[in-house]
Amino acid sequence: MTEDYNKMIGTRVKMIRITKGVSQTELAKQIGVTQTHLSNIENGRAGLTIPNLIKLHEALNTPISSFFEDIEGKAEEEKKTEVTLEDLTELLRLMKASKN
Repeated sequence: MTEDYNKMIGTRVKMIRITKGVSQTELAKQIGVTQTHLSNIENGRAGLTIPNLIKLHEALNTPISSFFEDIEGKAEEEKKTEVTLEDLTELLRLMKASKN
């Protein structure tokens, strides 16, 4: 569950950064992290700490809330749209049954 939120928040960070026309290297330098760490945040492989969230807010001149827009409920929504192997197996079974 935490990984889902890390990925969604990271995606928001990346979208805001790109919209502001700031390179990953430049932003990483501004907030005092490596470019690799910022990349990990943007791709959901690393969580965003509160101090880094505040630094991002200041560096990108954007409200803190903008990093969380449309996040509530999306993790559950994404889970609902995941297709499992069991789902595919059942679908194939139903398709074969409808041919007969």
